[in-house]
Amino acid sequence: MVKSLAMPMFYLRFVAHLKDAHPKFHETGGAMVNCWILRDTLEEAESYARGCIADEDWRITELEAAFAVTRETQADEGMQYFEQAEIDREVFVFHTFPLGAQDDGTPTI
Repeated sequence: MVKSLAMPMFYLRFVAHLKDAHPKFHETGGAMVNCWILRDTLEEAESYARGCIADEDWRITELEAAFAVTRETQADEGMQYFEQAEIDREVFVFHTFPLGAQDDGTPTI
């Protein structure tokens, strides 16, 4: 009997800022972008996420977190995104902040 292996889920969190061409460039200071991506490797998940974020006219300035996540290790507050990514293979959540906002150190997820 052949055992099928499920594709792993990866969670990535980026800091990103709008590119100059984006219509909200002068209003939005940036975003924390949380990603749940189903791919074979972390490297594939990161590459895919970076491409999707760039396609939306965002420039990534930092990768804050990147790791495999399972239903057992996913925090409750992110479970809805994890479950949606199981269906759609990816979920991106942009937590934007206004221009000139100070970082208060509060984690996003």
